[in-house]
Amino acid sequence: MRVSAAGDLIGLDIGSTLVKAARFDRRGRLLAVSRRVVRIDRPAPGRVERDAEATWRAAAACLRGVARGARVAAVGITGCGNGAIFTDVAGALLLPGILSSDTRAAAWRPSSGRTATGAAYAGQTRCLIAWLKAEEPALARRAARVYSWKDYIRFRLTGESAADPTDVGAAGWAQAADEPWLAPVLPSLAVAGRVPAALAHATGLAADTPVVTGCIDCEAAAIGSGLGAAGDVSVVAGTWSINQLYRPLRATEADQVFLCNPCVRPGQWLWLEGSPTSAANFEWAMNTFLPGCPLTTAMARAARAPKEGPIFVPRVPLGTGAFFELGLPHGPADLVRAVMAGVAFSHRAHVERLQVIAGEGKVRLCGGAARSRFWSQLFADVLNRTVEIPAGEEVGALGAVLCAGVAVGWWPSLDVAQAEVVRVARRFEPKDNYDEAYVRYTRHAHLVH
Repeated sequence: MRVSAAGDLIGLDIGSTLVKAARFDRRGRLLAVSRRVVRIDRPAPGRVERDAEATWRAAAACLRGVARGARVAAVGITGCGNGAIFTDVAGALLLPGILSSDTRAAAWRPSSGRTATGAAYAGQTRCLIAWLKAEEPALARRAARVYSWKDYIRFRLTGESAADPTDVGAAGWAQAADEPWLAPVLPSLAVAGRVPAALAHATGLAADTPVVTGCIDCEAAAIGSGLGAAGDVSVVAGTWSINQLYRPLRATEADQVFLCNPCVRPGQWLWLEGSPTSAANFEWAMNTFLPGCPLTTAMARAARAPKEGPIFVPRVPLGTGAFFELGLPHGPADLVRAVMAGVAFSHRAHVERLQVIAGEGKVRLCGGAARSRFWSQLFADVLNRTVEIPAGEEVGALGAVLCAGVAVGWWPSLDVAQAEVVRVARRFEPKDNYDEAYVRYTRHAHLVH
């Protein structure tokens, strides 16, 4: 399908923390962005939920905020993987939406500890389906669909149900036929539906605007970062520590990494190492040790703290993060720097596992850490690699836009789209050696993990 080059593209990013919409022009310039927070509920131990209807309203408001009467050629969509939204045959919600950090389904993980495409954990959609069938059989009998977050929002936006290979793989299935509740699987670079006239006012989009299938948010960040070259690694420092690269599937090596996922690029798979050990720990540290302190001031104080300070193992989102080697001289700035270094150390552990199968290359860093020069340099030092920061802040939304542009014929391939649009804003070379500190980190990490 080909369309006119006139107009803009919108990327809709349904994250686990924020819902965002961003409008870009043909050259990748960010023209408008709108963000909404949707409250996360924890009604019982292990349960992490979000109102799916409120999430849809936030997505519609974000779309209205960036469309503003503009001519929009297409909407691309991405979102946080796993968790689950269960609906009946009429599309009505059966339960509050479940996020991937939910642990209610821990007892329903596969006994092998792995699913078809990677490591199993409680928040995977596959495990949550098993929980629903065992613990809520009456609701399970009414269930007709299980959606990822992006797929549910696309369903609300177009009225069409669809899934894509990236979310299906991350949720633990080798193919959609393994689960009858899954929507039909469409290619990520396909038009999955169009905005009906009834939603034009609510979303600010013209009737019949194409909406592209899209992909999981970790791959959208890789695409928006410009990842493509063999050996280069996309590092996303967000709620989760995401570390990923493209490579053909080699089944004998797939068990060595957290996830080996079908991806948007033909003939390639996304090899991923990750854990909930990244920038969310920094937010907790700022709120706990430097409440009310401006971010720039906090970063400057942390940069002045000596590197030979305490060690932090960053697992606060799971309730098990810990400091080691604390002493009387250590104050708030030392603790904040320890958290920043601990996050980088956790990423290094994942990158080293990827390095075993893929060699060494540059790092494209995005997420919260990429906004700080000090933290970006710390990543370069800890990883002992060149770290490149892509231009722009809405990297995931840009990835969704590039997918949308390819789907509607703006570019012939993702490689061409990235070459035309993605730029490197800053580059950091390793300047300091953190090997001894990393040894200290690994010595303590096993006590927490």
